[in-house]
Amino acid sequence: MVVSANCLLAGHVLYLNKDQEWVRTLASAHPFESLEEAHAVVAEATDSGRVIGIELVGVALEGAQTVTCHYREAIRAKGPGAYVFPSSTGEGDVSIHGI
Repeated sequence: MVVSANCLLAGHVLYLNKDQEWVRTLASAHPFESLEEAHAVVAEATDSGRVIGIELVGVALEGAQTVTCHYREAIRAKGPGAYVFPSSTGEGDVSIHGI
């Protein structure tokens, strides 16, 4: 599993890396072996000024590539969807994924 959240200002998906820094790619996320270890790191990584919606996400290795175990997380990990609306504040874009 990896730790995932949403960037509070721009809305994009973030992942926690091995240095407990928020990064934008699933490939850079640190995989945790135990639930206890992941919960302990989440308690330390909470940053209410930067991220919201912190969750543990199930992942698997396919060769050398980290992939998510749930379709929702696969959509989130791939970035903006087909319909992207520019942000009026310049902080980032909002995407709407089709069903």
